[in-house]
Parts: sequence; structure tokens; C-alpha cells
Amino acid sequence: GYTEIILCSLLFAEDDYIYNLVKKITNVSNNMIQITNPSTLMIIKKMILDGKIISYDSLNEKGVNRKFYSLTEKGKKYYLDNRDFFLDSLRGLEKLIKGEMSDEEKNKTIY
Repeated sequence: GYTEIILCSLLFAEDDYIYNLVKKITNVSNNMIQITNPSTLMIIKKMILDGKIISYDSLNEKGVNRKFYSLTEKGKKYYLDNRDFFLDSLRGLEKLIKGEMSDEEKNKTIY
């Protein structure tokens, strides 16, 4: 569920191509998150259909022609509207895993 927002975050910073996106995800996460090029492409294709990303051909830093991806205005809005939700959910997940619930949170009953 987090791959789409991660891709939006990377593409919000700069347009990029699949191989580089996958490499960034692996490097920035210290190898904790590893996603394959085909999986990334599948998610990007869905995001293209959703209107969040567009693609274009361009030369990479080595002069090789690559398909680059860029966030559309809809993609930028999605990222900005949802990044805090994802960050909050990670903080909540961390608290649950560590067992760091306050007494108030422990006493809340959800029906």
C-alpha cells in the first residue's frame, strides 16, 4: 500500500526512470524495502491510468534513451493530500509494534 506514495515522493522531487526509482527505494531504505522493476512498472502503469503520472522518452545521465516518469498535477495533489496520512499510519504502526499505547488508548473501546 505504500509503494504508490513512495513513488509519488520520489517523482515529486524529480522525474526519473524505473531502474533509478527502484535503486533509490533500495538505497534510501537501507535495503529494507526491495521492489522489482516489473512490480514498479505495474504500479506506474496503474498510476498512469489514474492520471497521476505521465511518461516521456529522454536521455539519462549516461546518454541512454529511457522512459522517464513525471507526476501530473493530479499526482502532485494526491501526494500532498496523502503524505501526512501515510506518515501518521507509520507512527501508529510503530507504536503498536512497540506496545507503546497510553493508558487512555488502552482503555478506549471500539464498537
